[in-house]
Formats: sequence, C-alpha cells, structure tokens
Amino acid sequence: MTGHSLPSRKLQPRTAESRSLEEKYSAVRPALNYMAYTRGSRIEFNDWEKLGITGWDWNTIRDAVNASEAWAPPSDYAKLHNADDVAHNHGSHGYIKTTAYSYYYDLVQPFFHTMNKLGVATNHSEASGDLIGIWTYTASVDPQTNTRSYSTNAYYDRVSSQPNIVCLTGAYAAKVVMSDGEDGALRALGVEFYGAGQLFSASVRCEVILAAGQSRMVFRALGIGTPSVLRKLGIPLKIDLPGVGENFQDHFTVTLGAELSRYHITADDLSSESFAQKRLEEYRETRQGMLSSTLSTLVFIPTSAFIPADKMKSMLASLDRALQAPEIKNLPYKQWYELQRAWLENDGVAQLEIILFPSYTHVGCTRENASHYTMSVFLQHAWSRGSVHATSPSIFDPPEIDPAILDSPGDIDMIMLLEAVNQDHRASPDVSALHPIGMITSGMQLEWDYISNMTGTASMLPRSANGVVDNELKVYGTENLRVADASIFPIHLGTHPQATLYGLAHRAADIITSKQKVTESF
Repeated sequence: MTGHSLPSRKLQPRTAESRSLEEKYSAVRPALNYMAYTRGSRIEFNDWEKLGITGWDWNTIRDAVNASEAWAPPSDYAKLHNADDVAHNHGSHGYIKTTAYSYYYDLVQPFFHTMNKLGVATNHSEASGDLIGIWTYTASVDPQTNTRSYSTNAYYDRVSSQPNIVCLTGAYAAKVVMSDGEDGALRALGVEFYGAGQLFSASVRCEVILAAGQSRMVFRALGIGTPSVLRKLGIPLKIDLPGVGENFQDHFTVTLGAELSRYHITADDLSSESFAQKRLEEYRETRQGMLSSTLSTLVFIPTSAFIPADKMKSMLASLDRALQAPEIKNLPYKQWYELQRAWLENDGVAQLEIILFPSYTHVGCTRENASHYTMSVFLQHAWSRGSVHATSPSIFDPPEIDPAILDSPGDIDMIMLLEAVNQDHRASPDVSALHPIGMITSGMQLEWDYISNMTGTASMLPRSANGVVDNELKVYGTENLRVADASIFPIHLGTHPQATLYGLAHRAADIITSKQKVTESF
C-alpha cells in the first residue's frame, strides 16, 4: 500500500485547460459532477436555522429544487438496480431533465449485497430528504436522448436569442462600480470587465448577481473584506466583512484502488482502442451502453455506522476537550462546531459517503488485462476551515487557496478519515461476501485528496457571525449586490451539490423578482 503524506496543502491556480473547459460549459459543476442530481438532508437544512438563517429550510429548498426538475421514471432495468421510483419526491415540470441511468456495471449488484451484509440498508427514496443507506442516484440525463441535461441546454439555450441576454465567455469581471446609497450602504451602478484584452463596462438598473466563484475577486476590487488582507494589497477598505474568503470547506477524500481477481467489465476496458470504438458506435447508434452512464451507486452513512462505539467515545471526549480551548471558543465558527458536534451523534445525518468507481489503474499493476475498481470515502462535514484570499490587486493573478486539510479540533478529521479507510476495506467486495463471482482484491493502493465541492467563503449568516450575505443573498453594506453560488452555503452539504445549486438559483430568482415587483409598485 502506498499513499501521500498528510500535511495541509494549498491548491494550485486554475490551468489553461480548466479555463478552456469553463468556457465550453457555462456551468461546469452541473455539467461534469457525474450528473448526480441528489438532494441534501432534511435534518441539515432545517438545522441551518440554528445558525441564524431563515427562509431556507428543507421545505423551501425542496420546492426550489423540484421547480428546476423534469423527472422521468426509471426503466425496469434501472429498478432492478434499486433506482428511486417515488414520483412525489421529484419535480415534473422544470427544466433539468432527470432519470436513472440505463446502463449499470456488473459490480453494482455485488456492491449492494456487500453493503447490506454490513448492515447498510438499501434506500429506494433518496430524494425524500433521508440520504442514509446505499442507493442508485438520479442523474441529470435526458431519458429520450441519453445525453446530459444541464444549465446550458436546459436554461440558456431557451433564451439565448433574446436581445437582453448576453453570455460572454473568456471574460474577467474587474469590478462593480459603486456609489453611496441610502443609509450609508453602497449601491451598484455598473460592472467593468475584461474581454479580448480590452476593458468594457455595462450599466446596471436593478441588481448585480455574482456567481460561479466570482464574488471573492470582485469583493477584493471593491474593498470588501478583511481590513488586514486589503491593507496588504493596498486596497482602501469600503466594507468591513471579515467573513469574505473565510470558512472554506470541501469534501476531503481517501481512495483505495484494487485489482480484481477475475475479469469484470470496467471503465479500464476503454483503454483498448477497439473496445472503446465499439462502445462509441453502440452509443451513437442506440444511445445505450457503457457510454450512456457513469458511476451510479452512492452510500451515505452516519458516524455510528463506521466508527466503533469505544473509538467514538474517545473521539468525542478528545473533541470536547479541544472545543473548550480558548482559541476555539473565541472563533466565529463556534455555532457551526456546536451544530456539527450534535450531528456526530445523529444517525439521520450522513458523515461519510462511499462511492464505487468501476475503474482504477494503479502504479503497481503488471497484468495486461487486469480489471480494477476504486472505493472512495468522502468526509461530508469536515471540521477544518480554510480560506481563499487574493495575492495581488490584479484580477488576473490567481488567489491563494488554503483548504487547511486536517487542521481540525482534536484532530477529528484525521481520526474520521482513518476510520473511513477501515470502512473502505470492509466495504470492498471480497470473496467472503461475494463467493459466487469470486472477487478477491490485490495490489491495493491508498491515496488522499480534496475534491472541488468548495463552499462557505461568502457565507449566508448573520453579519455578527462572519456572514457575508443575508437571508436574501444580499451582501452586507450594499443595496443591490447579491451572491448566488455555493460559496453562500454556511456549512457543507452532506451530498453532491448540483440539485441544491439549481434550487439556490430558483430561490435567488424568486427573491430578486419579488423585490423588483415591490419596487415597481411604488
């Protein structure tokens, strides 16, 4: 077994390739996040109120997500693989077309069997607000064409010909032009941006909405943020909001890859040119087969399902001692920590996600036709809090992103990840659980990493709790500047973010249009 060392490390700037990808897809996360259209937890969203947030409970977010969705029932074949077929939990008249995949790898059913033997029940209604169990997820896929459904073809293409809709790719937001408004608040008058090496400007009549991670860059140019950070950059302070760029959270992951003792069809087979060509022809002719699907099976479990009771007791005791330290008690994250502490003992809150990836080629693999699989575990509610801050006044210079990986009270993130590795081994299909198909793992390799489900750096919280935006997504100290992306989530979601982000967009649209109607009535 080999692996990385485990110090905290900082993320590298985006590459030219990643920027090109962002230009191809106007919304990268929903286009590429395995098309997983999974909702969050009823318990988690309802608990946001304990952080001082109102108007964002489970019912509100569920309705907003359903407004975005045009769900189609799964096929009979998908039902055999435990696809969600509970219609009342889904939206039917929205924009994003969703259904279960039409193709499943032959490792899927054994994986369900293994997890059931470990005491993890099959969840046939993952969209209900209860994510606990093993389940087949609903994907953002058009069931008629078996192609991805996402923001570009579901929303933008419908309105792109309208004269008041302009989408510029390859452009960089430079600043929002602000003036003094009422009661000392700043009002957005226009936006400046660079395109093709030139500076352009656009005037604003109503609102400026920052999305797709643009807020931190624009805040810097506006002088919104932490005084000490802005002072280093020589930028005059306009609004003192120390929460800008702080509270960075992600889903940290540990990955175990292994070789299968017998042949099973996996994505590794696509490395064969002839095999890949046949699958491509199959997809083009029938819209079916391997290329019509990605991974399909997710597991979400609470702490008690992967940490033994004695270890849990000592872990919580160590955490509680750490939380009493003055440097922790004085942090603005105290409320978050109290909430996360309660979630550790709540069997309705998922703390760990397990994903079976039907592929993996590890460095030590020597067998020419070897089949592999990958088991990855993801912490859903890491305790570490990182940051994203500017390194210069220039918008073209990438920020410094410090995820503060494993820098947590009582080393709880490290403890939970180590226990997650043990669960990874237990959940790996093996001969004892799956004797009929004889799957014995060998050549195991362990890796750790972070993924790109980043949240929190413009948190929707009370201003006194380091909040950046209020319950209506408006930036504190401004009249008409809002943020509508994953950065406003105050505490990380115990799920994949795509569906919630569409719900956020619909909720933001409702807030903005209702405000405009009120304004127009005067």
